Amino acid sequence: MEETANKRHLEVKNLYKTHIVETRSFYVLENINFTVNYGEFVVIVGHSGCGKSTLLKIIAGLEKQDNGGDIFFNDQPISSPGPERGMIFQEHRLMPWLTLEKNVTLGLIGKTKEEKKKLADEYLKMVRLADFKKAYPAQLSGGMSQRAAIARALITEPEMLLLDEPFGALDALTKIEIQNEIFNISANRKKTMIMVTHDIEEAVFFADRIIVMSNRPGKIRDIISIDLSKPRDRTCSEFTYYKKKVYDYFFEPEENTGIFSLNRSL
Repeated sequence: MEETANKRHLEVKNLYKTHIVETRSFYVLENINFTVNYGEFVVIVGHSGCGKSTLLKIIAGLEKQDNGGDIFFNDQPISSPGPERGMIFQEHRLMPWLTLEKNVTLGLIGKTKEEKKKLADEYLKMVRLADFKKAYPAQLSGGMSQRAAIARALITEPEMLLLDEPFGALDALTKIEIQNEIFNISANRKKTMIMVTHDIEEAVFFADRIIVMSNRPGKIRDIISIDLSKPRDRTCSEFTYYKKKVYDYFFEPEENTGIFSLNRSL
């Protein structure tokens, strides 16, 4: 990891995304540029509807950017989903007819039955669900289901983990619990992570850098480096300073807010 710590893992260049509504085109994302290094935890924040989840789906290969923009993973253009980029959604999306063990191993290709069982035991133990491997999703709490989704995303050993508001559907106490799970995985496994959230405290808790998005159309207003050691104390004055720094962007006037028609030729 030391050899790759300061090397570029992801590069987004001049990225635009438009949607067609009836006969009109609208910007969703406009001129997005940033890089992510190996092992870095980058958090994208912004108002609802600013395009941050769309951006994450483009990184995952689930959506396409407009022609002219580029996105590279390990210096190769992203054109489709791939096992090197795992994704965790806001909803756990477990298959209700499968046991937890089978849900977690669903994405494993080319493994024997014994190998799958061994890996399921390892990853379910990591998220403290080893005793529930034969349970079905309906028998689990929301927090347990989301921990299972984390295990499912990690079991294929992706190089990068993409998190789309993974704590949004959880109660406050469970949310902190799952946040700590993700933090431990980030610290111990040194994976590159990109997370989307509108929770500013959550962003400061995790991020090496925070990308602050404007309101529609989504543009990058600032990229803030968080110079705090980890694990982080949410009650310290430095943590509060960074929260306020990000928070202030949400209440400062910005140019060209709101949806507007696309004047750029496609």
